[in-house]
Amino acid sequence: MMTTVGAATRQRITEIAAMLDNHRINDAYDTLLLLLKDTPVSVVALIAPDLSGLIERFYKQRKRLLTEALSARLAKFPAIRVVASGALHSAKPPMMPALRLPLQQEYALLLKELGERHIFQWANQYRDALQFIFGKTLNELGHAAQWHAEVDGIGEEFAVHAQDIFTRGFSFQVGRGLSPEVAEIKSISGLQNFLYYVVLIFAEHRDVQSSRDAQLVWGLASCVLTGILRGYGRSRFGQRLGWTLLQRNLRIWLAPLGFCRGGDALALLDEFPASDRDRDLYITILPTLLALESLANRFHREEVFLPRLCRVSVLEPPRLDITLSLRREGVSHETLVSTFFSGIVEHELPISDALSLHAVVVVGQLGEKVRSWVDLEREARILDAKNVTVDSGQVQEFSELVYAQLESQTKAYVEASDPTLMTRNYASEFPLDDPDFRRQFLVERHSVKRLLQQIEGSNGIHLWCSIRRSGKTTAASTLADPHGRSVVVMQSMDQLPKQQLEQNIFKRRLKEAFKAREEIEPDFFQSIVDECVLATTSNEAPQRRVVFILDEYETLFGIVNAYVNDESGLKFKVALPLLSQMVAFATKNLLIFMGQRPDAYLILSAQNQLSPLVKQYNFPLFDHIEGAADTEFTQLLKRVLTDRLPFHPSFSSSVYEETCGHPYLTVNLMVDFCDWLIANNHRMDGEILDSTHFVNFGKERLVAAKLKRSPRYEFFNHMLAEYLSESGRTQEPWLSAITSVLQEIARKHPRAFACPINNFEALAAPFGAATRMTPARLLTSGSLANFLQDQGGNVKPGVRLLARLAGSAAPNIN
Repeated sequence: MMTTVGAATRQRITEIAAMLDNHRINDAYDTLLLLLKDTPVSVVALIAPDLSGLIERFYKQRKRLLTEALSARLAKFPAIRVVASGALHSAKPPMMPALRLPLQQEYALLLKELGERHIFQWANQYRDALQFIFGKTLNELGHAAQWHAEVDGIGEEFAVHAQDIFTRGFSFQVGRGLSPEVAEIKSISGLQNFLYYVVLIFAEHRDVQSSRDAQLVWGLASCVLTGILRGYGRSRFGQRLGWTLLQRNLRIWLAPLGFCRGGDALALLDEFPASDRDRDLYITILPTLLALESLANRFHREEVFLPRLCRVSVLEPPRLDITLSLRREGVSHETLVSTFFSGIVEHELPISDALSLHAVVVVGQLGEKVRSWVDLEREARILDAKNVTVDSGQVQEFSELVYAQLESQTKAYVEASDPTLMTRNYASEFPLDDPDFRRQFLVERHSVKRLLQQIEGSNGIHLWCSIRRSGKTTAASTLADPHGRSVVVMQSMDQLPKQQLEQNIFKRRLKEAFKAREEIEPDFFQSIVDECVLATTSNEAPQRRVVFILDEYETLFGIVNAYVNDESGLKFKVALPLLSQMVAFATKNLLIFMGQRPDAYLILSAQNQLSPLVKQYNFPLFDHIEGAADTEFTQLLKRVLTDRLPFHPSFSSSVYEETCGHPYLTVNLMVDFCDWLIANNHRMDGEILDSTHFVNFGKERLVAAKLKRSPRYEFFNHMLAEYLSESGRTQEPWLSAITSVLQEIARKHPRAFACPINNFEALAAPFGAATRMTPARLLTSGSLANFLQDQGGNVKPGVRLLARLAGSAAPNIN
């Protein structure tokens, strides 16, 4: 069975890196040796690139000893050896030419095992496999004279694999009773997951130093992405081929397509049957991608050209925005290309919107009115594709026009601006409210996976609570049992889009049961679980434990309460039987509630069999280690600030002290910070952000008067004002009490943001009374939900910035 890298192993790698960052060389050396000794050799093979990177950071003697230790562990993997530099190379017998299994064949075997044993397990096995494939390919082909044919072959193996798994997955689910419509939706969702994991792995390998390395990593990502899409198109879904589903669901895969080279995209679109080929796509996006590839070919030696982000606009008419990273003559900058890919653009406003984003080229099919406006404005950046036909020759000719404008406009933009003066708020571009685009910014949450592994094999009813917008849903949606002993099912009480229809099964069945007003069957809940397992998995899962995660769990108990209050008979027909069936399920399985409030399940107390069994656990925010350069939190910061704003570990530690790893508030804070940098004429000329920058920012911006008026924290300002209001005290007593406590700490201890436990008890007593909780119980539940923390007898806010906002908030008037 294929091995996956556990969260604990990833955590130890992070800890070793942190030790090196903090100059604890002896501790790092001992811990790395222990990791090599204790880790199964199959896992060592997967993390070998990471280990080699750590070994490179040691001095000569220890580097040699660690290299020998790693080589000894990998002795059973003859395709891999480690040379003194710490780099990975394919092994070859002495005095003989290199003899190794071609990468295409090796990866074919790996993908075959994934398809047979770990089908659709994206978050663990597939991610680890992709990480291994990218790492090994870049190591082995980094100095090869020719690599294009081998990379193309790797792409074809992904096409074969995708066709196999999506065809089998659909047949299995329909054969087990899932409707073809739902099975199709699930397959599209799976395709989206597969593509975006490739994009994420590509992003992790974008930090290259030469045009050749850039071409290799881009070429590999492009071949894998188009290979997956070709395989999906060739898959059979009943009477339809996947090409039809691709044509109907363009927005699902267009952003990943934006990361592909033009030649690979041309081969993909040419394979579409004529009836499913999208004309607009062919004459707009395809020439744009061909032009980008042509421009990339003009970068040489230390110059770098790579796509960084691709986004499908949520507005109409739909537009694909491709952000490109360029480095020439030692100067780095970004540029944007926008393409309208559906229908005729009839009005000037969408074009103006694209230009306002500083797009250097805008491609689209222009209506007569827009065409006249472009001619009048003499706007060379706007190119009209209206007269281009679905002909590869015409597309190539139009791409040359796009290329010419792209090259001239990029050069003019650089010459007309000072690339070192910061004029752009990079943090504001982080997609807080665009879940599809946000997939390109995901950070792998080992801390959350570690939480699931800590309760591996256990049963019962667990409660994971945390502050709003703390990443619970995003992190939990990627959870899976790395060993395959459990099936992880994710359901939500929130209304989700059509592409996530399978995550609303429980909510739909619950409402149907209440509306029917009939007594539910004895196996009602178990039947829902079985349906969810079928919709979630694509192979047999006999006798496996189920981990059933219910997000926005407060809505479940709110619905139960509402229906029972309207019609008392439903208490005995639906509500109490449902809760009892959940208890029975949890005797052999694990039921996890996720939300913000730790008290929502306390309803129907006289006969509720579920409430006494609920155990609350702390849901981790983004993890961080003091002084470390590579943690969950620093990875989040890098995605928010981009590589245009590099920072020192002292900066990330200062930011972490303020937000404690809360992702939404971290982004809000960094948007405010970037505003401050721009106002102070910050120059991006190699200066590294450090704690001094953040301290100076805090003195100006993190004061009550500024926070109260700042538009950057609008969501939380409104939320806290609602909790502090009269209606908040009535409808959300626990949230109102905990917010009042935070406000009192902020106002009475504005410097330390901490108070002794004795003072806390007096401070919290009036608010705890409203929730029928003692101050001690309020502290415990608040700490487990990240609102508070108890540190050595001092009570502090769980997130200092949240307390600042509470301290500056005024309650809503109801």
